[in-house]
Amino acid sequence: MEYRYLGGSTLKVSALGLGCREFGKRDISAQACRNVVRKALDLGVNFLDTADVYGDGQSEEYLGAALARFPRDSYVLATKGGAERLGPGMERQNGDPLFLRRSLEASLKRLRIDYVDLYQLHNSDPAVPLDYTAEAFVRFVEEGKVRHVGVSNMDRQDLDLWLSLVPDTVSIQLPYSLLDRGRVDALFRDGRQDRVSLIPWAPLFTGYLVNPPPPGLEEGTGFYSVLSQEFVDAADRVCALVRAMAADHWAKPSAIALAFVLRRLEVATVPVGTTSPVHLQEDIRALEVNLAPGELDQLNEAAAAVPPPEVLAALEVVEALDGGRVAVLPSGLKVKAPGKVVRGDMIEVNLWDGKARSVPGQEREA
Repeated sequence: MEYRYLGGSTLKVSALGLGCREFGKRDISAQACRNVVRKALDLGVNFLDTADVYGDGQSEEYLGAALARFPRDSYVLATKGGAERLGPGMERQNGDPLFLRRSLEASLKRLRIDYVDLYQLHNSDPAVPLDYTAEAFVRFVEEGKVRHVGVSNMDRQDLDLWLSLVPDTVSIQLPYSLLDRGRVDALFRDGRQDRVSLIPWAPLFTGYLVNPPPPGLEEGTGFYSVLSQEFVDAADRVCALVRAMAADHWAKPSAIALAFVLRRLEVATVPVGTTSPVHLQEDIRALEVNLAPGELDQLNEAAAAVPPPEVLAALEVVEALDGGRVAVLPSGLKVKAPGKVVRGDMIEVNLWDGKARSVPGQEREA
């Protein structure tokens, strides 16, 4: 296993980690989670990443139980706070310091630990000033309940502000894969690897790079069905290239896709989401794959032709906050409105990145 420093800290994390979102699924047993955690630690994986809203806390509960038999200093545990579950399929950002404190205490209890190695703000709350949220994280560190602070899903403007408030922040989680590089390229274009590490999520683009949907699925339902045909065509060319390289390297497609992600300088650790020890071992083969310069050029060229993923939906504003500058959607998600909105307005939102793109047919002053 290869280990890398997390941001500017002295904390070493395994280049491949275990993402525990799957632990929150209702059809996953506690025993299955124990098995994959044990396999991960046996393979040298020491970074495990979860969140309090995965399965309404089930992921943290199962992970805490699985780690209870191992020494506390044998693993690096990361979780996230700042998302409030409203009901089945509904959650919203909540950056209120009191809510964050309750969330952290509940996470520590479920995880059966006294401190978390990396506590991450899951998503910014546009209705709460970022300095209020940041102050809570600073206090958690001062109290010894959090060793290091991370964030996720922030743009460059918010990250710059956050770093002015919490300068010791060590990481940011963003989607990054052969099929989605835009947000990472924009954030790190001037170089930040000496200060803030990248922890990619969806490094296999929700499994697309391993099992691309069959032709015609875009006419059906589900996540893949709402991707544009332009995206699907370009993504399929990338997948075909990944499969060919996998055959040349006697590896699985996941190992090729992950090897590409691991080459980025800012990347500290790549959590792979699985509850299968076999799949985990296949993914770890990425550390043995040595992509030749020509292969990297081919991958970069094919990936550059993939347009930004868009999952667009026209949604009703169920509540307007902060003078109409923040829109609350039916799922509970809060987004920065593209213009001043009121309850009942329809706005177009890209559900992949949570950005409001337009207010079709409405002209309002900001």
